[in-house]
Amino acid sequence: MKRKDIRRGVFPVTGMMCAVCAGAVQKTLQKLPGVEEAEVNFASASVSVAWDPSEVNTAEMERAVAAAGYGMIVESDEAKAVEEKDRADAREYRNMRLRTIVAWVITVPLAVLCMAHIHFAGEAWAYMVMTLVVMCWCGGGFYVRGFKSLFAGSPTMDTLVALSTLVSFLFSMVNTIFPELLAAHGFAADLYYEGAAMIVTFVLTGKLMELRSRRNTGAALRALMGLQPSEAMVEGENGVPTKVKISEIQPGQTVLVGDGDRVPVDGTVVSGTANLDESMLTGEPVQVEKREGDRVTAGTIVGRGQIAVRIDKVGRDTELARIIRSVREAQSSKAPVQKLVDKISSVFVPTVIVLSLLTFAGWAIAGRMPMAIVAGVSVLVIACPCALGLATPTAIMVGVGRGAREGILVKDATALELLSKVNVIALDKTGTITEGHPRVAGVAGEDSSIYPALYAAELKSSHPLAEALCEYFKSQGVSPAEIEDYEYTPGRGISCRSGEEKILLGGAEMVESAEGAEVNAISGAVGKWLSEGSGVVVAAVEGRPVVAFEVRDQLRGNVRATVASLEAQHKEVMLLTGDRRATADFIAREAGIGHVEAQLMPDDKLRIIRDLRRQGRVVAMAGDGINDAEALAEADVSIAMGGGSDIAIETAQLTIVNGDLAKLPRAFRLSKKTLRVIKENLFWAFIYNVIGIPIAAGALAGFGVMLTPMFASAAMALSSVCVVTNSLRLSR
Repeated sequence: MKRKDIRRGVFPVTGMMCAVCAGAVQKTLQKLPGVEEAEVNFASASVSVAWDPSEVNTAEMERAVAAAGYGMIVESDEAKAVEEKDRADAREYRNMRLRTIVAWVITVPLAVLCMAHIHFAGEAWAYMVMTLVVMCWCGGGFYVRGFKSLFAGSPTMDTLVALSTLVSFLFSMVNTIFPELLAAHGFAADLYYEGAAMIVTFVLTGKLMELRSRRNTGAALRALMGLQPSEAMVEGENGVPTKVKISEIQPGQTVLVGDGDRVPVDGTVVSGTANLDESMLTGEPVQVEKREGDRVTAGTIVGRGQIAVRIDKVGRDTELARIIRSVREAQSSKAPVQKLVDKISSVFVPTVIVLSLLTFAGWAIAGRMPMAIVAGVSVLVIACPCALGLATPTAIMVGVGRGAREGILVKDATALELLSKVNVIALDKTGTITEGHPRVAGVAGEDSSIYPALYAAELKSSHPLAEALCEYFKSQGVSPAEIEDYEYTPGRGISCRSGEEKILLGGAEMVESAEGAEVNAISGAVGKWLSEGSGVVVAAVEGRPVVAFEVRDQLRGNVRATVASLEAQHKEVMLLTGDRRATADFIAREAGIGHVEAQLMPDDKLRIIRDLRRQGRVVAMAGDGINDAEALAEADVSIAMGGGSDIAIETAQLTIVNGDLAKLPRAFRLSKKTLRVIKENLFWAFIYNVIGIPIAAGALAGFGVMLTPMFASAAMALSSVCVVTNSLRLSR
């Protein structure tokens, strides 16, 4: 059987939609042959699709969404897609604002005249025309989308608005044209024009406020887009720099970046020096000096200096573009709690229509036809599921955006929700709680006169500890000397000659048989280092050890405080490493970690994570290497340290962009706050409907409390705005 080539993409959707409208668009796409998955997030106004290009293409999906009354922006470039979506939203906002203003200009005098019972010749006809303008021009979209979805078998919030206002208008129109017709059947010739107009006006106002508020939830994504320059200064063949568009440059070319410029590409500095503000990646305000050979990332800012950068990655291949993609996908994903909300929303509208009909029938049978109309229409209007549908996705969007600003890149909503439930956090050692780069941590012996010869010898060596020693000598201002007779013997070390002296570089065994007070001091230090699991390099002149170096992977400076912070949040912290037991125990003591598992193979880490989950623990795993990929995939929440392997980053649901472990406690706090806001939103959305629908149906009519369609529409609009505003608290 031929394996399917499944593609995935997140596409912006245009057109004002509600939670149930989003479901209708989702069903439309899912019906297309070749569409494996389709998930619409109406808070971010986007659709995530997985499809087989051999059966369906993006143009067909675009046409299907258009047939449902909405638009889908198909654009492979994230920046262009978001820019086009922003332009579409801006047009929609201007159009909505104009229609809302016109609706209020017409509706206010209409409501005043009706409520004040001001009578004049042809008043009913004037009211009918004014209401028609509000319904057809200002709120025409409700009727087009509402009846399209109704006939498709997926009624939406627009259907509720269309039905409620149409019932009010048609009843009033019959009483205007044929006042005797209904009177002959015992019905009062009441008019509800102002009710129909006010419903449309209030819903339009709510949509306008919602559209404006929702733009704030996507501010983080637009801010990330703004970090990508549109042009770059490219060094020409004749050495003359030329300004060209980003889309026209290629890897291998050289770009020039100066004071105040944003770096337009990912690349390597080939000449010059500059101080770069990398806070968009690291969150740290301190600028970093960059010189020849250093890597730079698109979106970072040159504070001072000028550098020439050879382009390694450009456009959608840069780290910034990857972050933007990840944020878009995360903001479009759904948390597990949202699945329940979607199921409720899918049956909500049909249930409300039935409740409205029952309310109408009940009051009509009781002989109170005006009350039947008012109550039936009020139930249709107040029960809009917008607040319910907005409760989860708006909080997720703001939470993901907040995390991105702080260097915590959340890939999906499930991770953000599960993170708050984690009670065990497993940490890899190398590159996670340590720097992942061995350095000289201690020196025994005071003979630095042979450092130039040692530097020269290590420059020629391929030993794993050689780079650490070279870095140390360079930091001490040492220059390599001339050496002769260089020879490296695997398992024994290096021998060479500097002048008349024969120099040996080897392991700890070189001090075992040597004698003398100075040698004994070196031997004592070496023994201590070995007990701690450190690497040891000993240098001897003419067979006599004169200096020893301790080389080990240094603990990150903030690890101990981070572990303490995690434990204060009632998380059990454990260390999983493939390193030796002595090294692991020493590092764990330094970090304040009590539970250590050492000398592990990748499948051992996988087994430990699996066993913890079988015990009912919720496990988060943080790592940065290829050897961590299996354990990361098994964990409930997988966390990759930025700067690690691509496999680890792709496997993980959450990435700490600059590998700063101190951001982990922040990530847990962000998750907890986001989940709390979701629960608050859901509580208010549910309680609003639980209280509002019975009142709208006339449950308190005996006490003189009645919710008219006009006030029902105002309450409905306000509930949605309240939910969005509550979610925006996360951004502060």
